[in-house]
Amino acid sequence: MAVVAFGCAKREEAPGFLGTTRISPAMHNDMPGLSYKTRYPQSGFEVQLLEHIEEWLKVPMTGSADVMSQDRVQLLRGGMADMVVASFSITTDRMKKIDFVGPYVTTRQGFLVGKKGSHIATRDDLRGTTVCTWDGTTSVEQLRKLHIEPLVLQDVASCVEELRAGRVDAVSTDQMILYGFADRYAAEGLRVVPNLVIGAPQHYGIGLPKGHREDCERLRDYVKGYVGSSEWVNDIRSSLPKLVEAEPEWTNSYKPSAEAIDARSCRDEPSP
Repeated sequence: MAVVAFGCAKREEAPGFLGTTRISPAMHNDMPGLSYKTRYPQSGFEVQLLEHIEEWLKVPMTGSADVMSQDRVQLLRGGMADMVVASFSITTDRMKKIDFVGPYVTTRQGFLVGKKGSHIATRDDLRGTTVCTWDGTTSVEQLRKLHIEPLVLQDVASCVEELRAGRVDAVSTDQMILYGFADRYAAEGLRVVPNLVIGAPQHYGIGLPKGHREDCERLRDYVKGYVGSSEWVNDIRSSLPKLVEAEPEWTNSYKPSAEAIDARSCRDEPSP
């Protein structure tokens, strides 16, 4: 793969990154389109992003460790990972504990349905239904604000299996994640409900341990260049074709601005 380089992300040649000469990243392994691993090499948009970062840094990385959503902050604070790229929403609470670089993409919470939930088109249609989500995400809170008590499982794959088996009506989380499953199980009729979103936009960031602000800011500048490039567009198009197909103007809502990246990167709280 060719090195992805952007003029605004020019960096000084310095050995190592985050105080190490070999970076240990952590990622999900069960999210088609974002970060998915079976018997074949890991694939998805976040995998491509991590590969670009490794080539830009010229610092080797170990094979990515698998991480559950509820363990992402703990993994960084406990020194068990140097970097987490795992559909990691930037929140004020998390910013107090770790540093973020990003967002590298912005998404909204939506709903994935199959045959059982084919009638769901509006928020009113969710009444009396069983909606699945998983622990350690911002999705649980947003559903409860709508007075929906979700079925909370350990991970996204478990929720999708419940949906495929017809035991739940819908799976709810960020649309970036749902479109990947809609593509993988299109033959089974799984689809993202159009124009049905809840909650505030979710801003995905790269999680880093605190204490490395200079390196954090270098990575921030790189991410700003990447998001503003055609490489970012092409990576999402190749990884999440259902998203691009369903939302013709998708770049307007999924692409963060440079100002949004500055406001949430390498800070203890978002900039106004």
